[in-house]
Amino acid sequence: MKRLILPIIIALLYFSCSQKDINNPQKLVSDGQLVSLPIDSQTSNVSGGLVAFQGEDRSWLFNVNQTNNEVQLYDLDSRKMEKRMIFDLEGPEGVGAILGIHVQNLDSIFLFGYPSLNLNLTDTSAKVKAKYTYEPPIDYLAAFLHNAHYNYTPILSGSKLLVNAKFEGDQRTISDDTLASKKLSYVIDLKSSEVELLPITWPAGYNTSGPKLLDFSMASDGEKLVYSLVADHNLYVADLDGNLIKPVNAKSQFVDQGFLSFQEATDRFSTMKYVFASDRYERILYDEFRGVFYRFVYPKVVVESEGEIDQLRRFPRKFAVMILDKELNVLGETLFPENTYYPGNSFVSQEGLYISISHPDNPKNEEDLMRFEVFRLEEVE
Repeated sequence: MKRLILPIIIALLYFSCSQKDINNPQKLVSDGQLVSLPIDSQTSNVSGGLVAFQGEDRSWLFNVNQTNNEVQLYDLDSRKMEKRMIFDLEGPEGVGAILGIHVQNLDSIFLFGYPSLNLNLTDTSAKVKAKYTYEPPIDYLAAFLHNAHYNYTPILSGSKLLVNAKFEGDQRTISDDTLASKKLSYVIDLKSSEVELLPITWPAGYNTSGPKLLDFSMASDGEKLVYSLVADHNLYVADLDGNLIKPVNAKSQFVDQGFLSFQEATDRFSTMKYVFASDRYERILYDEFRGVFYRFVYPKVVVESEGEIDQLRRFPRKFAVMILDKELNVLGETLFPENTYYPGNSFVSQEGLYISISHPDNPKNEEDLMRFEVFRLEEVE
């Protein structure tokens, strides 16, 4: 995995030439203007996953509509839906249920299923160009890709596709020693169907104080992989072959030093509080237009009822976004107002960081529109 394929290299060179290094304190600001995308009666304004793609002259947004097993393509400039790509579940052109997508370019779009081993290649014509077969490494599960919450950036190098590695086992009981042997990624050779685990593992000490949640996100700037674990202040940097380079302390100012474990969850309600209301890190995004990373943080909240938990299950009450430079130095952190945004539907485009306002308590939320507020970096004086 030493080199990414040519289109990505060209894009990165283009962006690196057009951006300046940002190394002064930053905050995220908005002028309050909203970007609205129309949806039909079969599409929710809370997406199962959004993927932005920058073309040569247009900005695109892919929307995964799992209800119809379809991928919708929006032109962000005109704010109109350009195409609907509906896929069969079964049959010669069947792709199974789509969980997430990876857009390599407009001619190469990977469709991921889970827990099935469905991995298919298509394009904007919605024709299946290739069906890939593979067997996960022993004790590991199918490649997992979801474009909301804990996002993960697959990387294609030649015929090899780097994907998320979920392993079999009970996260409530796994020991720290066992966890430290588990890998975070593996590579699928799309030609030979061979799979290979990458060296990077869960860090030793993660479960020392008790078993914790085992979700994580990964983003890449084209030169390195950056892993963000749900209950770890550190970010973990690896090269494109998955060799750990170093951990980097990237603690949010809005979360406690320590993290709770499953030991505090003794019944259903306390388990739900632990999963949805305790401190955690979720998605990490790379902004290739400005050369920074965004790390999403969810500070703990107080809940008293299962109704509040049900709301948090989909719509976090509050969150913050950390801004880090390419060396993962923290440049700033912006805390967003409560019950206003849906951070699981966020993405980066030329204009800035788009964050959905489709929170049910937001008075600007409209059921027949996907609406976003665009945030830009501003130097802190």
